[in-house]
This record gives sequence, C-alpha cells and structure tokens, in this order.
Amino acid sequence: MKIAITGIYPADRNNIQGGVEAVTLRLSEGLARIRGNEVHVIVTRGGAPESLKRSESNVLVHTITGSRKLGNILMAIPDRRRIARKIREIRPDIVHAHSTDRYALGAIESRFPAVVTIHGIIERESALETNALARIRGYFRNRLVGKALDEMQNVILLSNYVGEHYKRELSNARQWTIENPVADRFFESRSAEDSATVLHVGLLIPRKGIRNLVEGIGKARETVPEIQLRLAGSASDRAYDTAVRERVKSLGLEDAVEFLGGLSPDELADEYDRCAVLALVSKQETLPVAIQEGMAAGKPVVASPVGGIPDMVSEGKSGYLVPYGNPELLGKRLAELMADRTLRISMGREARRIAEKRFRMDSVCNRTMKAYEEVIDRF
Repeated sequence: MKIAITGIYPADRNNIQGGVEAVTLRLSEGLARIRGNEVHVIVTRGGAPESLKRSESNVLVHTITGSRKLGNILMAIPDRRRIARKIREIRPDIVHAHSTDRYALGAIESRFPAVVTIHGIIERESALETNALARIRGYFRNRLVGKALDEMQNVILLSNYVGEHYKRELSNARQWTIENPVADRFFESRSAEDSATVLHVGLLIPRKGIRNLVEGIGKARETVPEIQLRLAGSASDRAYDTAVRERVKSLGLEDAVEFLGGLSPDELADEYDRCAVLALVSKQETLPVAIQEGMAAGKPVVASPVGGIPDMVSEGKSGYLVPYGNPELLGKRLAELMADRTLRISMGREARRIAEKRFRMDSVCNRTMKAYEEVIDRF
C-alpha cells in the first residue's frame, strides 16, 4: 500500500518537538516495516526549499515550502494547495493527516482517500494561553479547525474524550479509536526501583502546569528530602521558563530541580530508565505521549484527570489522578510512592501491562492499516 502521511514531522529524528512529531515519526517508521508498504511523509516548513530524502527507516520525506506569515489568517490556502498538489504527484492509496488544520484540509482537498487523526482540542488549548499574541493566533487557527471538522469524512480518535467533545461536528464521519504508537525502546526500560526521581516530559509552557508540579515537589520534600525533579522538554515560552525558574528559587529547590532541555529519543529513554515516577499535571491534554511512554517503561504515573488521561491512568492501580492546582495532594501522592517501593513496583507493572495491550507499535500499525483498508473500500 502506498501511504502518504501529512503533518508536522521532525527535521532531525534526534530533536523531536512535542508529541505530534513523535507520533508522525513513529507511525511512519512502523508502517514502513510492514511488507508491501511504501510510506511518504509530507511536511511544510516556512521558507524552506522543496526537497525529498529517504530516511534510515525507508520513509520518503517530502519537504515543501510553507508560509512564514499570515498562514492561518489566510485560512492556510497557499499551504493547503501545495500539500494537495504534492499528494496528487505521489498518488497514494491513502492519505493520513495529523492535526485538524492545513494538513487535514490539504489531504481532503487532494481528492484521494483520506483519514484524519485529531491530536488536540485546539479551542481548549488556545483558551489557556496567557500570551495575547498566542491567543490571537489561536483564534485564527480555530477557524481553520472548524472548516476541517466540517469537511472530515473519516476520523481516527485517540480517545473517547475527543469523540465526546466533537460529537456534533463528527456525527456524519466514520470513526475509529486508535491510540498513538510507542517506540519499542521504551518498553525495554530498566527498573530504577530505589530512585527518588520524578520525571516530567513536555514543553515548558503554561498549559503543562509545571509551576504547580514544582510546588508539589516542595510539599513532598517535607517528608522525602531526597526527592528530585527532572524536567525534560524545550522552553518554547521564555517568559514562562523564567517564571518556573524563579518559583524553584523562591521555594529553595535549586538542588532538587534540574532543567534538561530537549532530549533525543535515546536520551529520553535513559531518563525513563532512571526515574521512579512520571508526573504530568497539565491543565489540558488529549492523549499525552509522555504518559504512554512512561507506562511502557513500567513507571507509575501521577497526573491531572483532564482530557483523555482518566482513560489511560487507572486510579490507585497504575498511578494517581490529582486535580490540577492542588499541590498539597500532589506532594502527598508523590511522597507516598517514594516511600513505598512495593507500591511503586506494583503500579509500574500494571502501567506496563496496559501499555503492552494498547500502545505497542505493531499493534497500533496493524489497527491503522485496517482503518486504511476500510476507507479505501468505501471511497
């Protein structure tokens, strides 16, 4: 099967920015492992010249020129046309778009069989932006999302949460629920049973609630003085990065919190190896790749019960769900896990059991292939 995947995609596989890039990379590589598949990826980059390269995983990556400015204000029409044109050149059996924006509309407007994976509830994420310019950008992107939702006929949902949120908009679309794939390396994680390290994986942005996590670490340190927090992720919001660092300093946690910056997949896997607990206490999420990876690595998860997270983390069995903005309870849960090695091991095993069943690369790719076949048959 000739497959075209459209969406944001890492320019360097060792420098992945966010969950969607991780998904498009891993899904394309997983699909390329299936005999008979030819996998193409189409990605736009602002001002970049057109190029074609074959990755080490035998994926053909087409980079096309993207708009630098005013893209969403213009409803991304130039980018949509370029994406659709490239798809028609490739002539795939199926197009799989990731995210409800120019990539989804370009795929649909190519007039080839197309399916779209919705990776986030953009209007909810935009509402949480603290920067005025980001809110304006969110407004124009929301218009684009609305048009894409109106046009979708085939949709892959990452969780029931997405389907419920867009129940009205997607009432006439065919739907499949297929979660993101996790790379095999994360399932091979070694146990760090005696570690006192909490790992957070994600961009340093307000929506991720990192200041709240830092305050929870401060509370946990009152009973577990050796506890450490390691923050893995790029600081895309400099003002927020500064605010988090200032909060760390004001709480006297400079020796307990380490900012790691963006990590390569191998470096990130090493961090999962060494940590005892994964924490993600965001204000809004859909299906966080970080939680999937942490579960695959056999780590108990402490997370906020937002979006699709309650469908991932089993309260009291594979981790704890702590309402956002409650650092006292967050600190208590982290301290409980650090103090009880048997509980950590038990929860970690349950987390990995769930991940083995739902997130394995081969399983996700096989389910995705079945969805492709159904889309093609009905086209």
